Amino acid sequence: MSTAEANEMAHVLDRVKTWSPPLRITLARRILETLEHPGVVEEPPRRIPLEQVLGMLKTDAPPPTDEPTRGWPVEKVLGLLKTDREPPDDEECRRIIEEERWKKYGS
Repeated sequence: MSTAEANEMAHVLDRVKTWSPPLRITLARRILETLEHPGVVEEPPRRIPLEQVLGMLKTDAPPPTDEPTRGWPVEKVLGLLKTDREPPDDEECRRIIEEERWKKYGS
């Protein structure tokens, strides 16, 4: 690289440093594209409004309803777990675990 090319590159780099990050990224991509496809530089994608993008999306899902689509509602499941007894204390938990171990591993 000649001194003139190095000076020109330094000048370009100093100028590009003042650009916004998205603009610098776009330039970097365009430069890399010239290496992949010499002589062919595609235009950057144009921005499309969100409403138009959402209109392009196809969905096969049924329209939403107020009824649950699967299983039971959370309230019903929590109701299954509710009892009128107090929760076991640490000693009772140890005893239950020991009994279950005897059932599984004991003779």
